[in-house]
Amino acid sequence: MVSRKKAKGKARKAAAKAKKEEEKEAHNDSSAAAAQQREHEQEGALEAQMQRLLIDSLPSPCKHGFDPFPEGENCDRFVSLFLETFNAGIGNKDGKKIDTMLEAVDAVDKKYPEVLYDSSKMKHILSYFLSGGTDHILNGRDGAARTTVAVIIMFEEFIAFSVLKTKAVLHLQKLKEIFIADDHTLVSFYRKRISCTCLAKKYKEVKSIKKMGLCNNKKCPLGGKVERSKMVYCTRCSVAYYCSRDCQEAAWSEHREECKERAETNAKFESIRDHNSV
Repeated sequence: MVSRKKAKGKARKAAAKAKKEEEKEAHNDSSAAAAQQREHEQEGALEAQMQRLLIDSLPSPCKHGFDPFPEGENCDRFVSLFLETFNAGIGNKDGKKIDTMLEAVDAVDKKYPEVLYDSSKMKHILSYFLSGGTDHILNGRDGAARTTVAVIIMFEEFIAFSVLKTKAVLHLQKLKEIFIADDHTLVSFYRKRISCTCLAKKYKEVKSIKKMGLCNNKKCPLGGKVERSKMVYCTRCSVAYYCSRDCQEAAWSEHREECKERAETNAKFESIRDHNSV
């Protein structure tokens, strides 16, 4: 069994790699600074908006499936510390979101591991962020809604990898894509996870928008964004996605080592799981 320390190390390593790619893409995009500034303005009220949930007073009359945290379980303190660390990082590091998420996860891991490594308690945490993100969409704060989705994905991947151990590696393609997500993808993410119909009207407005994905070829001639239904993926590691076979071949020299490592990890994981199921 993988130790907590080793599991967290792998999680940080994988997410750190995604962070480097995010930074490189931002550097190559001449409009990245302006886009980050717009998002930062929308996210400036993120902590204040999310903190409303802690005192059980959502702006919307519907709580979108969120129930009050169990008493005495530190879930509210977990969220407060995560948001405090995350928002401080965003303010001090020019919007390096993946990096600040890692720091926030590390903070709650040190202070409240009994929450982070308990899947039942984390369900409450995830419902909290889903509720807040849904409210962001309903109030036109798409930038804050995207950031909240990224937080949810980070926790979902962490739970699957480190807690439930149902995944061999962290799959951070969704995390990278959500920062450039179209409205259809964004609204669909929340609509599928909440128990109410609050996003039904919004979904009708955006469902005709084509869902876009992110090509893993850093030199993609399309700028990296491509219609998701037309994407292809690496059948060996099932992690890297591309807009075309040409892009996949062009990126092979960079992907080769990662592909080999992930494929071997997947094979080992499947072997152990098959053995344990006997």
